[in-house]
Amino acid sequence: MLVYSQKGFTLIELITVIVIISVLTAVAIPKLTALSKDSRIEVLEGIAGAIRSTTSMVRAKARVKGLSPANSNPGGSTQTGFIVDFPFGSAEVDWRNLCPESRAELGDNLTMLDFISFSGDDLQTQINNQYTLIGYDIPNLSAPTNQGCYVIYDSFGDPNCTITVVTVDC
Repeated sequence: MLVYSQKGFTLIELITVIVIISVLTAVAIPKLTALSKDSRIEVLEGIAGAIRSTTSMVRAKARVKGLSPANSNPGGSTQTGFIVDFPFGSAEVDWRNLCPESRAELGDNLTMLDFISFSGDDLQTQINNQYTLIGYDIPNLSAPTNQGCYVIYDSFGDPNCTITVVTVDC
């Protein structure tokens, strides 16, 4: 007489494996989400650092040229004196603080993005004369807020331009 031996998992063993996988998933998913948020914040901090370096370099070059902040907007042809030359073009600096304008109206119309390099398919940018916004979740350019996941460069700050990292929605 032949006896067949059946091998396999019992129902209790299968349920135990499913419970273990469920627990591991419940623990792992939040950790992976936190890693994603942390990596986005680190990218934004890196971009903010590049902007800080750029503003320091441009301000130093403006001072070497003999420029100093003005008490009021010089306007007209006098404002053309607030242009600083670089090997790749000329940038306009703000008369209040000698920071590079976010988007220059004079010179070669350089933007802050012309000074820094970054990569990432999911990074967005918005620029006007005053603001440069770079990040993952950017609000309306005309009125940056403390919501989103991005860097705000405000070239018209008085007495200094400002760089703010917003991480609320990262």
